[in-house]
Amino acid sequence: MKQILILGAGYAGLRAALDIEQAVRDRADLARVTLVDQHSYHQIVQVLHLTATAAIHTREATIELARLLHTKAVELVQGRVSALNTLQRQVQLADGRTLSYDYLVLALGGETDYAGVPGAAEHSLPLRSFPESLALRDHIEDRFREAAKATDPTERRILMTTAIVGGGYTGCQLAGELAVWVGLLSQEVGAPAGEARIALLDRSKYLLKQFGDWANREAVQVLDRAGVSVYLESGVERVEPRKLVLSGQRIIRAATIVWTGGIRAPSLIAAAGLPTDARGRAQVDRYLRVAGSGTIFALGDCAAIPDGEGGLVPATGSYAMRQGSHLAESIINELEGRAPQPYEPLRLGELVSLGPNTGVGNPLGVPTFGLPVILLKKGVEAYYKATLE
Repeated sequence: MKQILILGAGYAGLRAALDIEQAVRDRADLARVTLVDQHSYHQIVQVLHLTATAAIHTREATIELARLLHTKAVELVQGRVSALNTLQRQVQLADGRTLSYDYLVLALGGETDYAGVPGAAEHSLPLRSFPESLALRDHIEDRFREAAKATDPTERRILMTTAIVGGGYTGCQLAGELAVWVGLLSQEVGAPAGEARIALLDRSKYLLKQFGDWANREAVQVLDRAGVSVYLESGVERVEPRKLVLSGQRIIRAATIVWTGGIRAPSLIAAAGLPTDARGRAQVDRYLRVAGSGTIFALGDCAAIPDGEGGLVPATGSYAMRQGSHLAESIINELEGRAPQPYEPLRLGELVSLGPNTGVGNPLGVPTFGLPVILLKKGVEAYYKATLE
């Protein structure tokens, strides 16, 4: 019996575990699967910006893992991975436990990449996990309550200013929802809604540069109409308490600074001696195997996966889910003596909201704007949840 150890219950890891579970539930002699995650729940990362702006109930952003794993074919272990020992084929957990494996699947997700900007980690709030989304929501609520009591106009303006660093998917979606929420929140706490300010910054010339110039134009126009101030080609040189220092020594003062400027893989992958790229992501071949290893695979945010066209597969939930499903089939094929098939990314497009009722996207490669994006996005999210049951 082979031991398959899956690290991380995100989109990629959970999908791999569920599909392997279905394949081996009636064949207990084929493989034993262990799924490891530091949380007891699966995070719906696609909606964390909604949790952070009180747009959905907190329960809608997570699903308990025990409810999703229907049989005993998969053992769930809650714990934080602290080290990989590839020579001995073991994984060390922070609480001292050691897990062994025959096949190892790295699906550990990503961490906020502060790009070496001084003070960024200490003085800004990330938005990569469910706990971080709750912390951000509570922080903004507290600042607005303070603003409602403030007598100094300058202090009140700073308390009601939110600066978001990073104009990718997360930054744009957060800005769009926040533009709606600040009005409701101001009314709730008794703060002057006209004093609320939102700044969205990116060091490049574009928002949503993954799409192209057409999406940037639409996003800038939509967010501007919503009251979001967009600053492009604005690199952050350092972050201080309640202050961003930009290139050219420009300054933005904000009591809430959110860092959505990129992600990198957990450092333990490189620390284990596995080949990684500049962002710490494991380098894999077209079978999702870590280069130079026959029994270690990597998926999702912590993997640099070739897209077959000279680039890398985007680090999004939809791609990660399909990687997990493909790898599950490949491992089962290998266990049963069949040759695995190479992974080929399925390009269905991406959808990005810019508020509750509008967004941009490229479903099946077709540039799409407005409410249809939101309807499609909600449909995709509902479909995803249905696939877990």
